[in-house]
Amino acid sequence: MTNINFIPGSLYRMLNSIAVAISIILVGIGCSKRPESSPILLLATTGNFGLYTGEILRTEGFNGFKTDSLSDEITLNTLRGFDMVILAEQSITDTQQKMLAQYVEAGGNLIAFRPDKKLSELFGLSATSGTIIDGYISMDGKNKISKGFTSESLQFHGIADEYTLKNGQEIARLFTDDTTATQFPAVVENEFGKGYTIAFSYNLPMSIVYTRQGNFRHAGQEMDGITGIRAMDLFTNGYVNTSKNTLNQADEQMRLLTRSIEHISHRTKPIPRFWYFPDTLKCLVTLNNDGEDSKEIEFGPQFEDVAAKEAKMTLYIKEVEYISKDWVDTWMKRGFEISGHPDDTRQAVDPDWSTMDSVYKNLLKELETTYGITTMRTVTNHWFVWVGKNEKGEKNFAAQAMIEENNGVELDCNYAHYDNGSNQGHFLGEMGTNQGNYTGTGLTMKFADPNGRIVNVYQQLNNVYDQQYMEHADQEGYYNAFKGLMDRSLHHEVYSTISIRAHNNEYFFSKVPLMKMLDYSRSNGIPVWTELQFLEFLKAKDEATFTDINWSGNRLTFAIHSSLKHQNGITCQIPYTYNGKNVTEIISNGTSQSFAVKSIKGFDYAWITIKPGSNYNVEVSYSDQ
Repeated sequence: MTNINFIPGSLYRMLNSIAVAISIILVGIGCSKRPESSPILLLATTGNFGLYTGEILRTEGFNGFKTDSLSDEITLNTLRGFDMVILAEQSITDTQQKMLAQYVEAGGNLIAFRPDKKLSELFGLSATSGTIIDGYISMDGKNKISKGFTSESLQFHGIADEYTLKNGQEIARLFTDDTTATQFPAVVENEFGKGYTIAFSYNLPMSIVYTRQGNFRHAGQEMDGITGIRAMDLFTNGYVNTSKNTLNQADEQMRLLTRSIEHISHRTKPIPRFWYFPDTLKCLVTLNNDGEDSKEIEFGPQFEDVAAKEAKMTLYIKEVEYISKDWVDTWMKRGFEISGHPDDTRQAVDPDWSTMDSVYKNLLKELETTYGITTMRTVTNHWFVWVGKNEKGEKNFAAQAMIEENNGVELDCNYAHYDNGSNQGHFLGEMGTNQGNYTGTGLTMKFADPNGRIVNVYQQLNNVYDQQYMEHADQEGYYNAFKGLMDRSLHHEVYSTISIRAHNNEYFFSKVPLMKMLDYSRSNGIPVWTELQFLEFLKAKDEATFTDINWSGNRLTFAIHSSLKHQNGITCQIPYTYNGKNVTEIISNGTSQSFAVKSIKGFDYAWITIKPGSNYNVEVSYSDQ
């Protein structure tokens, strides 16, 4: 059978279009679709947060990987079908060690998180018995992989194994605290036979979850002295080094994994991925409003002000008797989101699963009866009350997210920057321009439970919170927190979604700075969305998939499958330079596409934007210029 990759371009495009049409017909009549290929195999289990690696890969836009477990069904031939293998933390047998060594030695590529010490030789390491718990890493800016990243130390959570370098080359080093270096590598690269390896001495996906969601040990406990158990209690007792808040520590480490994958791909083929934000934006703003204790006549002026700035807002309703169906219908037709504001404050000091679950169900019933709203797709709880125990009463820092998942919620806004009145001072960090993100991230990702299962609810940080500043009578600080986040995202590659909260009953304080925020957003071309608009974009981006990624004759070909529509585009990033050649042409579904060249962390990409909800066949030609 002739290999389609070697057919001349015009004929290839015609045959490829025919093949796609046939495959669509076959799927429509119940036949299996054509096989899908992927350059990346993730070997992981739920244990040790291994499967959360998939959430990291999707967030970073690598929507073309396959996930499996390292079982007896995985053979050497299985591994040889992939350009690279990502091995999550797990114990391996001697037989599996031999298989992985044979795969790499013959030219395979392996990335591992806190690998079994049986694999030390593959990574050019000598194992020791020492470990570092909840330490730091610092990247070597001279290394090709970490070049362009921050030189400041970054926190990790969990255990890192101490190794000494044998043949491997250091990418990042372990620190015991933010200033004290050790002699041990945190991330290392090595050539082994014809293959290539990269090892993280700590469990990256576990660290990302703990950094974002907080200290699992404090689940369900009052820690900050502010009445009510909240998600913010999980960040007390120095758990987060707030001097690092403007760095987005978790995101920077996820991008180190991305750069590792891209570095390896230079040995195999360029790998496309999707950009974080809609279209080609470097930032996005969402706006929401807790609707407690206010009547519809009081919401009108604020909503009209927001609409006049061409922005949209989410309203979380606590009392349905205060707002009529006509009013809700009017604003929903204008693109505003109306959802629920569950109130379990009567047991705020010790919330339990069963009661919170009933609060959600009862409020949803009220919303459906009063307004015809059948789902609360995004929510914020009154007082941010956060259940930290599962159905059995056991500690579980994701219990609230699991309750929400069971009740149809898809995005949670209960993490917020509010620490006024704490017995630990401003334990969430500095206010104003340098406030940053205490969760270590500006990106919106799904929760994980303590066993590593991905909870199908996105975690959205309310990082610009009006009450934090209103109680200090600090309008400038409120605005500057917003501006600092946006400026770092637009100009310093510290990318963040900015979620503003502006209570209606505090609009006397927030109106002036909020209008300044909306003006600043518009002047920078950044839209202001409801939480629901953003959720629908996230779902469209995560659902879109790369398949059939092939490389031949300086031409990269791949397909994009996307079924969820959205009014905004998803941008595909394609490595601009590959083996000394640059992208000269991109053809999508037979039509030549214009593309922009963008540099992200010193790495150049060719950007094209697709409309989600359709399928695409893409050809990328590389040549000398």
